[in-house]
Amino acid sequence: PVCRMSKRRRQGEEGQANCHDRSGNKHEKSLYLVLDDWHRGFTIRKLDADSPDVSNPPVVRLVSPARDLPMDFAALGGNIIATSNQYTATVVFDTETDALAMGNPLPDSLLDAANYFFTAGDVLFAFAYYFMRRPHSFQVLTATKDDMNTLCPSTDWSWKSMPAPFAKDEKIESYALHPDGHTMFVSSYINEINRGTFSFDTKTSEWRRHGEWMFPFVLEGFFDADLDAWVGLHPDGYICSCQVPSLSNSSSTLQQPNWKMAKEHRMWNPYHQLARGRGPTLTYMGNSRFFLVDCVAADGLEFQDAFGDSRGCVLNMTTFRLRYDSEGNLRIKDRDTTSCRVSKQLSTFSPVAFWM
Repeated sequence: PVCRMSKRRRQGEEGQANCHDRSGNKHEKSLYLVLDDWHRGFTIRKLDADSPDVSNPPVVRLVSPARDLPMDFAALGGNIIATSNQYTATVVFDTETDALAMGNPLPDSLLDAANYFFTAGDVLFAFAYYFMRRPHSFQVLTATKDDMNTLCPSTDWSWKSMPAPFAKDEKIESYALHPDGHTMFVSSYINEINRGTFSFDTKTSEWRRHGEWMFPFVLEGFFDADLDAWVGLHPDGYICSCQVPSLSNSSSTLQQPNWKMAKEHRMWNPYHQLARGRGPTLTYMGNSRFFLVDCVAADGLEFQDAFGDSRGCVLNMTTFRLRYDSEGNLRIKDRDTTSCRVSKQLSTFSPVAFWM
């Protein structure tokens, strides 16, 4: 693919690039980008966040078990878990060793459903939506022992079914992890009258309803400590932030928290997206720095002509930071976009990146 860098350059980046691996040694975090640019399935590419380049060979290719259907990818520790809602088999890619392993099979409740995966620490949550055929299924994947160095994904991880408060016609719209590290907030929607936000405490396994308000963003929101707020993608094409409600004050959670939108930059056009299922995806890299991926048709191509092996998709990869200005407005800083022509196979799959 041929990539071009925008003229908006970064200044003074001080991202949190280093972390400790399972052996205690320091290593630099990288972006791992999953694309559906291969006619037989998916590729995972390791990128430098400062200069993302997808022209290098992928670190791994995954043959899709179900042709013309998307796969789901989720993160757990330093692993990327690949699943299909048509088969129970799962594959785990260990980014620290570049090794592949068979994962713990999906429970039957995650088959033939739209699955939403969400990570909180060393726990992976999965919501299954059955398109109004039956109520949601809520599953939790955890390790069965504490020594992360010797974990075998196929035997040392296990799924557990948990109760969920959602009706069969209730669709999950967005979710975010509270900064306490163990409380997950979820907004769900039936119609303008029947909607609301719930929280789930992973320590007590208890659900709590917080009112009829909804998050202003779609899909996953990320807590940014510098902003003291969740950050996510507003459906109109902008970045937004949302204050975190206090869990100790029950009355403060009954109304929608204050939220703001960075209105000076429309980051993507919601009407031109090739990934019609879930649209653009956002990844948090720490230190108020984010990575946004979206796909549009190349110039001169209609929507239906952009798919296949013809490199008819323009992949936009944007890094940026967020700050509040002196008047309290949300501002985008150090925005930098790299655009590449790539192949794209599926309108139902959104490229997704992981920071690990």
